[in-house]
Amino acid sequence: MFKLIVIGDSGIGKSCVLKRLMEDDFKDDHDITVGVEFGSNLIKVEEKVLKLQVWDTAGQEMYRSMIKMYYRGIAVALVVYDVGDKASFECIGEWLKDVREKQQ
Repeated sequence: MFKLIVIGDSGIGKSCVLKRLMEDDFKDDHDITVGVEFGSNLIKVEEKVLKLQVWDTAGQEMYRSMIKMYYRGIAVALVVYDVGDKASFECIGEWLKDVREKQQ
């Protein structure tokens, strides 16, 4: 099993990334995630079949402390930001800090 978490500010496309990874589809609009959404899929890497779990997190500040418990056991944190929103880029460091604290 391979656990991936998608993190970043609210409204920047994390749920669209989840849909792309899970269904090979793209939707340019999505309802705001409340808490955490989850997707699972089997993927083939070379000759091995892996179970990919993707956790899509809410970006709102009020959910931030709850979301931190989902950081445990992750193999990858995919930090997403909006190239048209400088503030979302500037927050990347805070998201990474949260993940690193829970990985220790």
